[in-house]
Amino acid sequence: MFGRNGKHVTDELTGLDEVAGALVGLGALNWGLVGLANFDAIRAVFGKSAASRAVYGLVGASAAYAVVRGTQLAKR
Repeated sequence: MFGRNGKHVTDELTGLDEVAGALVGLGALNWGLVGLANFDAIRAVFGKSAASRAVYGLVGASAAYAVVRGTQLAKR
């Protein structure tokens, strides 16, 4: 998509934006698996541990970041 100044919005993405997007995407895929097949891939990989809670926390924080950053980029 083009921003208001005629540049591609993707030209303004930072490395942090890309990492956050990847984590949000992985979280969405995981929730899709939970909804469709009752399979939690994060728990399958990490078990019921602090690591799985950390991954869930990173996905949630990435989603919050993506909302804020997306709003900033949409205003440009």
